[in-house]
Amino acid sequence: MKKIDKLIIQAFLGPFILTFAVVVFILLTVQMMNYVDQIFGKDLSYFDLGVLVMHFAIFQTPIAFPLSVMLASLMTFGNLGEHFELTAIKSAGISLIRAMQPIFIIVIFITIIAFFSNNYLVPHSALKAYSLLYDIRQKKPALDIEPGLFYGGIENYKIKVDKKLSDGKTLLGVIIYNHSDKNGNREVTVADSGKMYTILNDQYLKFELFNGAHYTEENVKNRRGRLEYQYIDPFTRTFFKKSEIIFDLSSFGMSRTDEGLFASNRLMRNFNQLNSDLDSLSRNIILAEGEVYSLPTRYFTYSSIKKGAQVPEYIQEVKDEEDSIRKAKALEAREESAEKQKETLTKNDSSKRVLASSGNAIPTKKELESSKPAPFKLKSKVPTVAEDEDEVEEVQEDLATPRNRPEIISEASRENVIETIEKRYQNKSQRTRILKSALATARQAKSKLTVQNSRIEQLNKDYFEFDIQWHKMLATAIACLSMFLIGAPLGAIIKRGGLGFPVLVSILFFIIYYVISIGGEKYAKSGILPVFQGVWAANIILFPIGLFFLRQARNDARLFELDYYKVAFSNFIIWIKKKLGKAS
Repeated sequence: MKKIDKLIIQAFLGPFILTFAVVVFILLTVQMMNYVDQIFGKDLSYFDLGVLVMHFAIFQTPIAFPLSVMLASLMTFGNLGEHFELTAIKSAGISLIRAMQPIFIIVIFITIIAFFSNNYLVPHSALKAYSLLYDIRQKKPALDIEPGLFYGGIENYKIKVDKKLSDGKTLLGVIIYNHSDKNGNREVTVADSGKMYTILNDQYLKFELFNGAHYTEENVKNRRGRLEYQYIDPFTRTFFKKSEIIFDLSSFGMSRTDEGLFASNRLMRNFNQLNSDLDSLSRNIILAEGEVYSLPTRYFTYSSIKKGAQVPEYIQEVKDEEDSIRKAKALEAREESAEKQKETLTKNDSSKRVLASSGNAIPTKKELESSKPAPFKLKSKVPTVAEDEDEVEEVQEDLATPRNRPEIISEASRENVIETIEKRYQNKSQRTRILKSALATARQAKSKLTVQNSRIEQLNKDYFEFDIQWHKMLATAIACLSMFLIGAPLGAIIKRGGLGFPVLVSILFFIIYYVISIGGEKYAKSGILPVFQGVWAANIILFPIGLFFLRQARNDARLFELDYYKVAFSNFIIWIKKKLGKAS
């Protein structure tokens, strides 16, 4: 490696690491702001918060890589141009393309790292982050008893205190309602003062109450045989100088949900899993469309007989394949059953031989016939191995024969059907019955078609979303190259480093990239654009812009200098005056 390469690489790595950390922090802050009200106030441990922040930070890396590459490359070549190092490099006979070569190689490695991160780290972190976030949402808020308000966070209890002293433990004017029996406010404890604190590693909450009373109104359910004055329920009042009440706080803990319940989401799937999901969704869509073609056969009998069930070839192929798989599984199950029965018969034969050899004679058929008859007879018999083998052969023959197609009746038979319908239609009562039956059939068919079409639309939507995620893994990684082609030439043209003007330019182009990406994904989800065009639109548009900036940088164009446009404008005015002078 030459010294010039080391110089440029060292000038690039520092800004890249810095900008990558800053971009991840900004994106992470925006992400976490969406869940602030769901996270804070839940008394989470620092470990859980750290795990959540770490996984969400990794989840932001697909967007952070391209932006960091563009910003770092722009700052690198901007600094080189600002300090005339780029001019010295060019004067030494080294072209701009040669100066960009070491950073381009580094960006290729970053692109590869970004792809593997999108394929492995990001789905894993998404699964961890969103499963943990779900558990945090389900967790109860932290214990917080406010003075003057009833607190119902503890199950089956309502607690109210008039005042809480500055130590956080001493309470004045305590009222505790017990609703464990679900009978209303029939049990209440009142105390002048008390203390509240947790015990046993915050698993239990203990109340020490002083100078109070416990009131209980019993609920007698059986009132039969009682006089009217006896309808009053018994009432108990107990005074105390000190009483202790302990509440279980296990419901305030966070229970973890099985992560496998979230693993089917597209954000949690890697490249190979998305391929498998797309294949399954495609087959489900085709089978759902096949159900639509089978509806006329069920509901419109005459129409299906007349025209035949014209199922598209690609749907029929998938249905035949599914039928073949189903029959093959049935054949395999029957073969396994036959093998098990063979093993059972073999064991029975061996046990009979052992009994015969040991001297315990097995009764003969005549001895059994001469014995006392059985009180009942078996009407069914256990299938033998030979019968199972015959059934297996039948399944094999059925599997080998072609799929049966509905036959279309002849024209003469169809005419007879029409004549029968017309004759019955002449009768008023039969006509009404026929019309009602036809109307009910049409409504039922419409309902079935509506449900099936909704299912197909949902399957298509899921397919588009999974396909978009598959392309995004590649597109966001390749975006690093597009951003480099924009950032490096712009830095050479602007010739200004630091975090000022280069940051503004980078943010401008990143907004363009982000808007195009979001718009393309939206159109791809709705089916207006193909998924490839929608996801790759940003790269397709920005890549030629990067090549244009590269060409301008090689020609030392002054696109961002005001004097350049002043001179161009003055030359344009002079040209206009010359044209007007010649015309006069």
